[in-house]
Amino acid sequence: MQLNVLFRGQSNAQLMGDYNGGAQAMVHRVEELLGFDGVTDEVKLEYSSNGRNGNTVFSGTSLLGDWLKPGTDGEGWATGRLEQRLLDFVGHLPAAQKAEPTAVVWFHSEYDSRDAHLSPAEWESAVRGEAAALRAAYGQDAAALPYHFVSAIPYSDGSDAGHQAIRIGMEELAADPAFNARIGARALDTDMSFNNLDADWRTRDYGGPHQSNSDGMQTGERLALSLAQDWAEYAKPGSPVALAGGQVDDLGPQVVQASRVGDRQLALTVAHDAAHSLAPLDADAARGTGWAAIGDAAGAKIEASAATVTGPGTLLLEFAAPVPADARLFYGHGNGRLAGADGSGRGNAVYDDQGMPVWIGAHGLVVDGTIHAPATASAGLQGGDGADVFSLGAGSGGGIFTGGAGADQWVVAAGAGGATVADFASGLDHLVFTGIAAESLVTTPTAAGGLAITFDAAGHSLTLPSIAALAPGDVVFA
Repeated sequence: MQLNVLFRGQSNAQLMGDYNGGAQAMVHRVEELLGFDGVTDEVKLEYSSNGRNGNTVFSGTSLLGDWLKPGTDGEGWATGRLEQRLLDFVGHLPAAQKAEPTAVVWFHSEYDSRDAHLSPAEWESAVRGEAAALRAAYGQDAAALPYHFVSAIPYSDGSDAGHQAIRIGMEELAADPAFNARIGARALDTDMSFNNLDADWRTRDYGGPHQSNSDGMQTGERLALSLAQDWAEYAKPGSPVALAGGQVDDLGPQVVQASRVGDRQLALTVAHDAAHSLAPLDADAARGTGWAAIGDAAGAKIEASAATVTGPGTLLLEFAAPVPADARLFYGHGNGRLAGADGSGRGNAVYDDQGMPVWIGAHGLVVDGTIHAPATASAGLQGGDGADVFSLGAGSGGGIFTGGAGADQWVVAAGAGGATVADFASGLDHLVFTGIAAESLVTTPTAAGGLAITFDAAGHSLTLPSIAALAPGDVVFA
């Protein structure tokens, strides 16, 4: 069995491929996780920075403009010289190798993030065109050739808007089952200290354009977990992936709810991947590094002043000023590097007990209203004998719902906020989603043994504290 990883990007990808050994360490780690011996069963790195038969990386280049060119008719994208070199590289691979399971690791965001006018839609359209051409060169379709994105790294010359556009584009592609992509690594907790910015080798300069060697190794480890998770079907008996039941902690803890506690505090709930609890915070994380509430209308940005772990899957954030009424919560907005008091970034995230950093989708998470008393049944909706019907319309949420003795319904409309269903009875009650696609639901276990069902790109979710698994028919789409 041979699995292949095509590693593509610009200078930070080249550093991992040519200088610090991070790319090779990544594929060896995938082999270890899958129980491959590296001989009979191996993971092969497809990479070239200066090859006669083509390149997979080019330093100092942007996807839009250098690799791809706008179509001559003003629509779509045309293959540029650098993209053609990538296709040439694939074209020179043996036919048998091109037919083997292959994943694309995409480590390319730096130069494109400089464009403050870049839109997620523009970036997505370019990547869709690129992926179609690359998959055709392999003779494989989207289902067989996944993309693993390194979420836009904190590039010192990039713009906040450009970083966010790329992260949103990556996440929207990852949410599209037909495209087949994953966020393979998040890298806000990086030193970015490869360059000697002040020309003094006695000092270490943080926050530059390139990841340090240790940054690259960390990114490679996270990519390895993502790749191994994607290839769990090939795991050998007794391997770490097999022993984990095919589920490793490759995503890290996602913040799924942010509820007001007064006007300057937010109580956060996270959904763990294959972890059990949040880890103790270092001094910089405890100062609230990276957290910001941004008002949708005025764009007012309020940064957190403190963070405290309050439980295995809960955090409390404190802010120096009132959180805007229409706020969205972000973690690492814009450039996003989690710079500490000394300028370093490594170790400054909120982590789970497996060392994976917390995250919020790039759209931000809508801050819900103050946690309040149990909600009442919505007027005008008919329930059965002893049953209740609860309605979460657009803009509502943040409640704790307690149903009746009968078969209750919890009707969730597109645009609703998150809520907790305190006494959901699997096999009896129903969750009814209206205007929400089935493929947009993401169900994850909570630290307390329940479920969190995220239903939109903003990260809103229904939390079922007492339910370990849903029964067939519990969820209905209307």
